[in-house]
Amino acid sequence: MKETTYTWWRQLAPRERQLIAWGGAGLLAALCYAYLWQPITVERHKLRATLPQLRENAAQMHRQAQEAAQLKASVTPAPRGEAIKSAIYQAAKEAGLDNKNLQLNLLDEGRANIAWATVSFDAWTVLVANLQKNQGIRLESCTIEALPETGMASVRAVVTAGA
Repeated sequence: MKETTYTWWRQLAPRERQLIAWGGAGLLAALCYAYLWQPITVERHKLRATLPQLRENAAQMHRQAQEAAQLKASVTPAPRGEAIKSAIYQAAKEAGLDNKNLQLNLLDEGRANIAWATVSFDAWTVLVANLQKNQGIRLESCTIEALPETGMASVRAVVTAGA
C-alpha cells in the first residue's frame, strides 16, 4: 500500500501535489481547530464563569474548617469512671433533682445506669440537656413511665460518656 501511494504521488503533476499538500494542511488546521482549539476555548469560558463561585465555595469551606477547629478545641473531654457519677450528681443537683431517690451504677468505664422511681419529667429533661451540653455525657437508652401524679415519671436510663 505504501508503494502504491508513493507511485500515485509521483505520477501527479507538481501543481497537483502542491494543491493536495495545501489542502491537507488546511484540513489539518480545520480539524485541529474543531477538535482541539474550539472545545478548549468553550471550556475556558465556562471555567471563567464558574471561577468566582468556586472561589466563594473555597472561602466558605475555609471558614467552616476554622469554625470546626474552634469548636473542637472548645469541647471538654467527657468524664470517665467515677467522674461520670460525680458529673451526674452535680447535674442532677443543678436541675433541682433530689439525689436520695437516685440509683446510679457504673456499667463500665464510660457508661452508667440511672434509675429514679419518682422524678419530675421537666427536671429530667433539664438534667439530660445539661449532661449532653456541659458534661459530654449522652443518653444511650431510656425508659420513661408516667406516674399517676401529674408531671411525674419513673425513669431508667443508660448514659455514655463521649460521642
